[in-house]
Amino acid sequence: MGDNDIKVIAVLTDKDLTWLTLQNIGEISHVRQFENALTNDVFLITLHQNRRYIFKRLNRQARSDEDRQSEFLVQQLAYQHGLTSVVLAHSNDYKLQQYIEGELLTTKTHNLSQLLAIQLHRIHQLPALHAPKQRLFFELQRLKSQLPVAIDESRFKQFSQLAKALDSRNCADILCHGDLSLNNVLQGHNEQLYIIDWEYAVIACSAYDLAFCNCINNFTDAESKTLINNYYQQSSFKKDKTLESLQKDCVSYSKIFNYINELWSICFVGKD
Repeated sequence: MGDNDIKVIAVLTDKDLTWLTLQNIGEISHVRQFENALTNDVFLITLHQNRRYIFKRLNRQARSDEDRQSEFLVQQLAYQHGLTSVVLAHSNDYKLQQYIEGELLTTKTHNLSQLLAIQLHRIHQLPALHAPKQRLFFELQRLKSQLPVAIDESRFKQFSQLAKALDSRNCADILCHGDLSLNNVLQGHNEQLYIIDWEYAVIACSAYDLAFCNCINNFTDAESKTLINNYYQQSSFKKDKTLESLQKDCVSYSKIFNYINELWSICFVGKD
C-alpha cells in the first residue's frame, strides 16, 4: 500500500469510495480536503491520469433532499450561462463536479467591491427558476430545531417577526445565490470569474443577496455601501427603485442575516 492509498483511505469512507466507483471516474491517486468548507465535506480528487474533480459529502442536516434537487437544477442553469462548473453526478449524499483551477478572491483583490457587484448582477440576470422562494422564517425555525444549546427565546421571537415581515413583502422575482462569500468566487486562469456553491440559492430580491454578501464577508458599513452603490450602477431598476430605498432594504435584511449566521455557527461550525 503506497502513501497515496493511505491518504485516500484517511479522508474517504468505504461508502464514499463505493459511490465514486459507481461513477466510473477511474483510479484515485490523491485526495485533499478543503479546510475552509463549512457546510459540507469537500475534497479535491486527483486521478492517475491527472484529471481532477470536486467531490462533496453533503450535510443532510443543513439542507433537505428537496433543497438538494433544487440546488442541482440551479447549478445546471448557472453552468449553461457560463457562471459555474458542471455537475457530473449527484445523489442525496454526494455530488461530483468539474474542477476549475484558479484562485479565490480575497480582501486584497483589486476592485473587490466592483467585482462582487458585477457577479451579483450576472447571477440576477439568470431566469428565476428552480430555487425555493425566500423563506427566512422557515430557515430560522429549521436552525432552531437543530440547535445543541438553549438560546434567548425573546430574541429569537424578535427576529422571527422580522423574518415574517421580510418574507411577506418580498417581491421574489430574482434568482439569488444566497451565499456569495469570497470563498465562493473563483478567478480562473483565463481571468473569468466563476461562482461556486449554489446550495442556498433562493428566488428573492436583490437586497437579499447584497445584504448576505455584506454579512458573510464581514464588510464594514463603508464597504457595504460601496458594494450597494456599485451594484446599483449595474442594475436596470434605477427608474423603479432609488439607491436610498435599496440601501434601506439591505439594512433590514442584514439584521436577520447576522442572526441567521449566528445560529448557523452554533449548529455547524466546530462540530464533528
